[in-house]
Amino acid sequence: MLNETAKKLVDEITKNLAASKESISSSFGELLSLLIDKLQLSQDKKFVFVLLGKTGVGKSSTVNSLLNQEIAPVGKYDATTMEVQEYEHEINGVKCSIIDTPGLCDDIPEKGNNQKYIELIQNQVKQIDLLWFVTRLDDSRVGEDEKKGIQIISEAFTPKVWEHSIIIFTRANKADDYLEELRERTKRIRDEIAKHTGNEIANKIPSVAVDNKSQTTPDGKRWLEELYTQVFITMSERGAIPFLMATAPRINKTQSNKPNRDPNWTFYNQSKFTNQDKEDKDNEFNANDFIFNGIQKELIKKKLIEVIPALAAAGASAGAVVGGTIGAAIGGIVGAAVGSIFYFFS
Repeated sequence: MLNETAKKLVDEITKNLAASKESISSSFGELLSLLIDKLQLSQDKKFVFVLLGKTGVGKSSTVNSLLNQEIAPVGKYDATTMEVQEYEHEINGVKCSIIDTPGLCDDIPEKGNNQKYIELIQNQVKQIDLLWFVTRLDDSRVGEDEKKGIQIISEAFTPKVWEHSIIIFTRANKADDYLEELRERTKRIRDEIAKHTGNEIANKIPSVAVDNKSQTTPDGKRWLEELYTQVFITMSERGAIPFLMATAPRINKTQSNKPNRDPNWTFYNQSKFTNQDKEDKDNEFNANDFIFNGIQKELIKKKLIEVIPALAAAGASAGAVVGGTIGAAIGGIVGAAVGSIFYFFS
């Protein structure tokens, strides 16, 4: 329930909108109240990403780029045992957990004791909002160790875990024929997952190519916003709103961003890392804010309506007129999230 301060703020905003010349639905105050209430409740929840992939493929670098913080250490270890590494963090007051599975997709002596690892991961992982399968685009095949990792995850959490999953290809700019390799690699990995899930689930898993040294993939398109979009629309409803709230301040700024601004090359610190990860570590690119295109905005809008059905009543005019204004008036992370949500409806 809204507290008295929030109620007064909603009433004031609604009156000001009604007095303006803009056409805003008379039920907008009710929608705004519901939205603020939903966001306030979501502040105490968290989102959880589980990372699956070989050591050194860029799992940590990619999740750090998406969240704009060094949450998962880059190049902390070489895989020698199968284990579960959980990194808990807080972004703009919203909690998140990034769970890595080093050794699961690597060729290590411990390999073969599948049941032991299944029990380990079942005991330590209680929530998965999105499973990331991360691999290099310039690898031509699905390795035997990756196949084993796919099998173990499927057995540990049932094939349904793949209903909220994404395939991420790193080192996109190393591909010889980018679009062809993206299509072929996506097909091969989906085919491998389908052995455990069937084609209906596997063929719906989205794939995104990234390059942590560049703003764009070889086709000239920005990859960060595409990664964000696919992550958001594919993750569980439980984690979607906390994820949006954690990243909201970077979404609001998109309305005044310039697409050709210079990248920030100094985000990552220069902590120790292995030689295997050195190439990925040097000069990694970080974009502070998101610049969504029309298709991406529509996909995120659709997901938002699935999570908060009342938003279906929010028209484009409401989003364009009140998004940033209301967000600023409310203030804090809830205000940033309100502004971001209406941005997708503008």
